[in-house]
Amino acid sequence: MRKILLDFNPDRTVEGIHQYLRFEMEFPSYYGNNLDALYDELTSITEDTCVGVFGLFKEKGEASAYQRKIWKVMRDAERENPYLRVIFGDMKENYEEE
Repeated sequence: MRKILLDFNPDRTVEGIHQYLRFEMEFPSYYGNNLDALYDELTSITEDTCVGVFGLFKEKGEASAYQRKIWKVMRDAERENPYLRVIFGDMKENYEEE
């Protein structure tokens, strides 16, 4: 099983987040640096992969709103791809919101 740990440093910009994801997740150079591209890459994983995500939602305002979108994309991709498991460092983020 492939294991990846992601630390969402609160100092990252949206562009910085996608550069970080491309590097850590070993996405191809043509990765589109947006949420649609993230979903496409996550749903195209074909080997058992566990992604540990830490540090989401430490920021306020726009950064937090974008991190919420990343959380949703990861959750949606996990439901779609049987090879993908995402575990969030904050236990409450491992469950869907009501």
